[in-house]
Amino acid sequence: MAREDVHIVRHTALPPIPDAVQSQSVLNRMGMQIVVDFFDQMVLIGFAYHMQAGTEDAGINSTNVIDDVLVWMLADNAVGKAMIPLLYECTPGVIATATLVMAMLEVDKSKLRYSSGGTTYVPANLRGDDPNGANGTFKIISGAGIVALAKTAVPDSVELARKDFIENALTDTLGYPGAWDTEVYSIRRKAMCIITDASSIVGHFGAASFDVVGYGVLQFAQLDKAQVT
Repeated sequence: MAREDVHIVRHTALPPIPDAVQSQSVLNRMGMQIVVDFFDQMVLIGFAYHMQAGTEDAGINSTNVIDDVLVWMLADNAVGKAMIPLLYECTPGVIATATLVMAMLEVDKSKLRYSSGGTTYVPANLRGDDPNGANGTFKIISGAGIVALAKTAVPDSVELARKDFIENALTDTLGYPGAWDTEVYSIRRKAMCIITDASSIVGHFGAASFDVVGYGVLQFAQLDKAQVT
C-alpha cells in the first residue's frame, strides 16, 4: 500500500515550492504542527546572522557627515541569495563637542557597494551550532572607514530608517546618552525589505564635527533567492 503522508518535517531546509503546487504541511521535530513567526523561523533553521562594531569598552569611531561613499557597516549580498535586514542599532558614546550625530540604514537593490577599506567581518549565525554561513562581503569600519561605491539612483536605493541623536554639542548630563533609543531599524516595527542577487545593506553612523565613539549591531536573514522569488 502506497504511503500518503500528510505531514513532513522541515527543520534545516526550506525547499522552494512553485505556485499552485501541493505539498505536505510542516511539523517540527517534536511532531507538532505549529505556526512560527517567519523571522523566528529564520533563526531556528540557521538563516539569520549578526554583525557588530565595537566590543566591550572598545567602541569604534563614527564617520564624518553621512555620505553614500563613506560608511560604517556594510553587507554585500551574493548572487543567487536573498537578504532581509532585521535590525540595525547604533549606540553613541559621550562626545560633548560633536554635532549633528545621526545614523541611517539603507539598501541598494541593484549593486554591490563595497569598494575598499574597513575590516572583514564573519557574520555570526544566530543559531548556536552554526548550520550555515553568510554568503557575500561583510565589513565594519576601521581607521578611515569603509569606502563604498556611489549608490544607485532612487528608486533602487532605499533609505529604510534614520535616527537623529543630537543636533548641537551638549554638556554631559545625567542619563545622557544612556537614555537614547539606539534602535535605528527593526523588522518588528517597520516594513520588510528583501534584496536579491548583487545588492547591499549599508549602515551609516556619522557626525558633522568630531568623531563619536560608538557601538553598532546589524542583523539580517539570508536564504536562497528561489525561496522568496
